[in-house]
Amino acid sequence: MDVAPKGLDNVQATMCGSCAVEGAFKFAFMARSAAKRGGFDVLPSDEELCSAINNSEPGSPPYGILSFKNGFHGTMLGSLSTTRNTNKIGSFRKVDIPAFDWPMAEPPSYRYPVSDPANEAYN
Repeated sequence: MDVAPKGLDNVQATMCGSCAVEGAFKFAFMARSAAKRGGFDVLPSDEELCSAINNSEPGSPPYGILSFKNGFHGTMLGSLSTTRNTNKIGSFRKVDIPAFDWPMAEPPSYRYPVSDPANEAYN
């Protein structure tokens, strides 16, 4: 807890950056489902539990992650699905590996300094 940012009372240690990204993805999915269910203290229904085994709804909801073109998020399956490097190294990491069909967007692009009136129209 010595490394926890001020105001936070939980820490999740991971082995690597890819593990941290995977954990963040899973927690986001679980938090969304828990919110729909009524909170983390509400257990999944029998229907959710049974359907999750078959990767179908309602236990396996059709969630996805939006990633940015040219982003690198890791080499585990979920993080690799959001890795969108367009160079040969990025492609080499992904070739022969099926991935989740999640959307990709152009990253925001700014001219600096942002506060410069000359950059206002662009930004």
